[in-house]
Amino acid sequence: MTLPPRLGRRFVRAPLVAAAAMLLPTAASADFLVVSQNALHLGQGSKGVKNYVPKKNAFVRRLGRWPGNALPQVTFLQEVMKQAKEADVTPAGGAARFSALKGNSSYLERYGDLLVTDPPGRLAILCHVDTAALVSSGAKVQRPPEATLIADSSSGSAQRVWFLDYHATFGTGGPAARRDEIAEIGNIVRKLTGAVPTGCPETSPAAVIVGDWNMDASDESIARLAANAGFARLAFTPNVKTSLNAKGKLTSPYDHFVWDDARVQVTLAALPAQTACGTRIAVVAGVLKPTSSPAFRKNCSDHVGIAAVVKVR
Repeated sequence: MTLPPRLGRRFVRAPLVAAAAMLLPTAASADFLVVSQNALHLGQGSKGVKNYVPKKNAFVRRLGRWPGNALPQVTFLQEVMKQAKEADVTPAGGAARFSALKGNSSYLERYGDLLVTDPPGRLAILCHVDTAALVSSGAKVQRPPEATLIADSSSGSAQRVWFLDYHATFGTGGPAARRDEIAEIGNIVRKLTGAVPTGCPETSPAAVIVGDWNMDASDESIARLAANAGFARLAFTPNVKTSLNAKGKLTSPYDHFVWDDARVQVTLAALPAQTACGTRIAVVAGVLKPTSSPAFRKNCSDHVGIAAVVKVR
């Protein structure tokens, strides 16, 4: 029998910064596993690393169906390049989808999502939305999030929640531009949850933004996002170092789940170790923990991914 992941929860609420932890011992009390990973130019090679592309593809496939996880799983990817192919990263028994190329310069990348609906019938993707059309007039978002409406039926009746896969601008305009862009994501959420988007059968008031923010989650821009989105209780997790420098040292807290805790419960996951990227990798307190961070950096990515179990309230 496959055992469910062990879980630990920590979140931060505005306006007060606070932390809490709890355990959810069984899969029956949770809904589905969500993983986010900046895949560092997925589909492109790395100079001096033999078989870099196929080995990274193998990592992404296993990332999308984490060994030992008993829950349905959705995985969101950032930095998916035009060379990447969906078939190369499709997890066993699952599906893969890439967005259109995004960017406002010669540098373009895509978002990706991987879906595994095992046990079957519990989880479904209802639609995808390119949120570029939802950006406010005069605002700039370098790579508008790809929004995915998910229906979870584990409680007997379908509960719907939006996920916005997001990779924040980094170099262009510096921190000031990044703060304004992050705040604008809140306006996108408000529009997405307030009216049924074209091509979708419905919408939902529940939304989670996940990805590589290139920003500490305690930054004021996240609070601005929450205000623009109309969140009743801002929450975010994790807020620990997830980016890696060239030597594989953890440097900055950049990868987060951000959500309204009044509508969604997000619980950090713990998952058993697997072998990939030239090392062993487990999920501890919601963060991928390679035994060798230099090996992970060399063979797979300059970010360690994050993972949580999500339940719509």
